[in-house]
Amino acid sequence: MQFRAKMKAVAIYVGGSTKTSTIEGISIAGSNSQDTLYTPTLDLEYVINGIPITKKEIPVTPNGLPTPAVITRSILKKLNIQYFVVDSGLYYKLKVPHIKIPSSIPGENIYSSNAFPYGTAKNIFEESKLLGEIISSKQDIVLIGESIPGGTTTAAAIMEALGYNALKFISSASPKNPRDLKEKVISNALKRIDPNDNVFSIIDKVGDPVHISMAGIAAGSLKNSSKILLAGGTQMGAVVSILSKLNYLDNRIKIATTSWIAKDKESNIFKLIEQIDKRIEIIVSDINFSDAKYEGLKLYEEGYVKEGVGAGGTMILSKYLGLSVYEIKNSIYEEYERLRSLG
Repeated sequence: MQFRAKMKAVAIYVGGSTKTSTIEGISIAGSNSQDTLYTPTLDLEYVINGIPITKKEIPVTPNGLPTPAVITRSILKKLNIQYFVVDSGLYYKLKVPHIKIPSSIPGENIYSSNAFPYGTAKNIFEESKLLGEIISSKQDIVLIGESIPGGTTTAAAIMEALGYNALKFISSASPKNPRDLKEKVISNALKRIDPNDNVFSIIDKVGDPVHISMAGIAAGSLKNSSKILLAGGTQMGAVVSILSKLNYLDNRIKIATTSWIAKDKESNIFKLIEQIDKRIEIIVSDINFSDAKYEGLKLYEEGYVKEGVGAGGTMILSKYLGLSVYEIKNSIYEEYERLRSLG
């Protein structure tokens, strides 16, 4: 994919909730399992406002590692591009300016029930598609990122239900992927799938609001001949698989992710995407925190968090729009220091 400094770009960060994240041990994207429902709201409020409003705290893992939204916000402050946050089904509603998908609702726990009432996924897709068409007008690049704790589990369920081998390739925010627990959840969810289900009814049963919304935004953006950067890790396999089954997939869609996802021994984004469509290019950021003086950031090098809130894609976009590696890392370190000073 060729970039140039004068290309016009827009970034869209989609947040939503699945109660699947409250299953104990399934996600570390929050200080505890119930707080995972706050995480996407706090992430998006922080991206816009510099400090969350719903709760005056930065989302952290149980061991205190802060959200990758720190990476995203620090870089957005350096870039001269438009960016928006989207509520595609948040459990706690945003208290910053944002775009809301009209039919969006949080997803239920797919282990024990369907994610949505019948018809919800199709409505979210169509509304998001219209948003993508509007927001991508006169843009060369549309970056779409996500924040959804528990999203690797629902993403794997979507892909498995659509006929792909996903569970053994999907990643986790934890260095030790809780694969046995995910398999238990997904296996129970897939019992509700029947041969007559289409893409949308599958997502109504075992999906979540974010991946179908991202797919809709991407599909709408393609109408304007925009290049699409799906900014995320192995969850982007769910977005690609949805687009593939709905016949929207083409080589203008790329996945942009972090080096921490690419080198993760507990997952394999390359084999995951290859089985869906070999045309899909995966662009990997070369930014690392091995020289960081902050322990919280160095933990990324040990396999914690890895990706989220479009961090990898935002780093990649910023580099190709003219920022140097030094400028990118320095902006991240400055923002991390600011947060430390706030306590």
